[in-house]
Amino acid sequence: MGEKAKSKQVLTIEQVMGEEGTLSELVDGYTPRQSQLDMAHEVADLIEDQSTLLAEAGTGTGKTFAYLVPALLSGKKVIISTATKTLQEQLIQKDLPILLKACQSKGKARLLKGRDNYLCPQRLEITETTEHHSKEDWKKLSLIRDWSEKTKLGDRAELASVSENDPIWRKVTARLEFCQAAECLSESGCFYPKVKELATEAQILVVNHHLFCADLSLREQGFGELLPDADVYVFDEAHQLPDIAAQFLGFSISRGQLEELARDVRHAQKMESPDSKEISDLAIKLEEQVKQVNDSLGKWEKRWTWKQLEQENIFQTTIKALKNQLGFLSDSLKAVSERGKQLTAVYKRSKDFEIQLGEWTNPQAENKIRWIESSQARFKLNLTPLSVAAAFSRQREQIGGAWLFTSATLSVRNQFDYFANRLGLSDAKTVQWPSPFDYVKQGVIYHPIGLPEPKDQNYIKICLRAAWPLLKASKGRAFMLFTSHRAMQEAHAILKQHWDGKLLVQGELPKLTLLNQFKTLDSVILLGTSSFWEGVDVKGEALKLVMIDRIPFAPPDDPIVQAREAYLKEKGLNGFVHFQLPEAVIAMKQGAGRLIRDIEDTGVLMLCDPRLSSKSYGTVIRESLPNFPWVYEPQTAIEKLSE
Repeated sequence: MGEKAKSKQVLTIEQVMGEEGTLSELVDGYTPRQSQLDMAHEVADLIEDQSTLLAEAGTGTGKTFAYLVPALLSGKKVIISTATKTLQEQLIQKDLPILLKACQSKGKARLLKGRDNYLCPQRLEITETTEHHSKEDWKKLSLIRDWSEKTKLGDRAELASVSENDPIWRKVTARLEFCQAAECLSESGCFYPKVKELATEAQILVVNHHLFCADLSLREQGFGELLPDADVYVFDEAHQLPDIAAQFLGFSISRGQLEELARDVRHAQKMESPDSKEISDLAIKLEEQVKQVNDSLGKWEKRWTWKQLEQENIFQTTIKALKNQLGFLSDSLKAVSERGKQLTAVYKRSKDFEIQLGEWTNPQAENKIRWIESSQARFKLNLTPLSVAAAFSRQREQIGGAWLFTSATLSVRNQFDYFANRLGLSDAKTVQWPSPFDYVKQGVIYHPIGLPEPKDQNYIKICLRAAWPLLKASKGRAFMLFTSHRAMQEAHAILKQHWDGKLLVQGELPKLTLLNQFKTLDSVILLGTSSFWEGVDVKGEALKLVMIDRIPFAPPDDPIVQAREAYLKEKGLNGFVHFQLPEAVIAMKQGAGRLIRDIEDTGVLMLCDPRLSSKSYGTVIRESLPNFPWVYEPQTAIEKLSE
């Protein structure tokens, strides 16, 4: 397919992206950017050589067009993986339709999501005919049923009248264990096999990092794959990839998953093996054992390291009993698993949990972090690899092709070592293209003098006092970004007593709703934590001020932080220098990137943390940020806001 398409290619990158290229005819106001053209040529070479490239493209470079144009012109099969739904939608709905025309390409672009996003007609039927539901749930099922008869792809995002987070979806989506048991094909009326067929036929396939890493994990375990093979792999928002890969090359087991298994076992037994009452009894015992594990961890919200858990005798006893209970249940289900699809599915799930729990409790688990998140009513057992470099590198070599990793934040002090080492990419070529924005003219960094250390109990109050004249001068139009929910809530409690305008707080409404309100309301301040530090794009006069409360270091008592620091220490490396600081730099660059999103934007980035100027590591962070002038007097910052 690739060679055939290539022989028809008539356009060059310049003929698409140059002064008089096809893009200038299709996009109002399009003007070529040298850094964008340079990146496009670099990507074309990468595709030709089937090599690996790490490309940091500053905000405003136009990296999406820079990789899409050479990808489309190559005629090769391309998989593009992103971290956010926002970018996926932008690619599929906006960028690719224009570029397919501009490149005169007959290729097709498709979006493939994880199977949990698609309706399973068989599970819908089972849910409708065999379960008791509330009146509210029957209404939702009726909406899903009506929609199922019209939809072509079965993508739950199409049905806005039932929230994507509604628990009812979990009962009717095309989850792996059921699909394997049912052995569905597209001829049976199932949506997911049909969607996968369309994905195989597409020249450009857009996925997210979660789906790509789930595919990688299956390949690593030798269980086949979820995604078709491609010639070119592009990872946009690539800075998020190492952490997502770690989730999938490890696993987690939650109280909710185990209780859901017990419910599904009872239901499957009742429908497909009514004479096996002992299986339901075992499922009830499993639920009891799950509760005992939760009780042994106490009432308070906590993250436990394995070292702490080793000292907890009651927990050790209850977790062994849970593992045994899963074993009894798996053995009983095995004997009846061939009686029906639901029994086959719950047997597979219980066996998988039994195996995972065996691995989680194995004291010899090397290169893996075992830890728990718990609270009064829930717990989650996590097994996270200390490094994904070997597995990622192994699969990259096995799969072959050209690999591009791009983001506005891949480097620390212009070095790519930290990111490259995390994914085993030491052989990759690295290139940087700075942002075309004139940071010296468009903004300033205001770093107030005399703030206390962040551990001071009045720190947030003092930061807000320093920010107050700027908030008044900008009439809101501000993002206030915090490194913890507690700091965000404390700031909200203080501001609501004093601010006359609107306060929007992360978590009170969906993210997109908050952003739309922020763009349209007057005198508005948005308070956010991690999810507003990146992937948020507010151009123009709506955003004039971004405040960051402190350097975003990971909490030192976090089990993953502790384990990675210990692992680095064993290798003779410093955990702070080789892990904590690079992570903080990348997060800080993302937060700072919210302010200037367009060539016309102006504003102030307020960085409160005094350690930026008082500690030696502050220099590393400062030198990694955009080259705004630093100012220390509030009046200078206020003057910038009035431009």
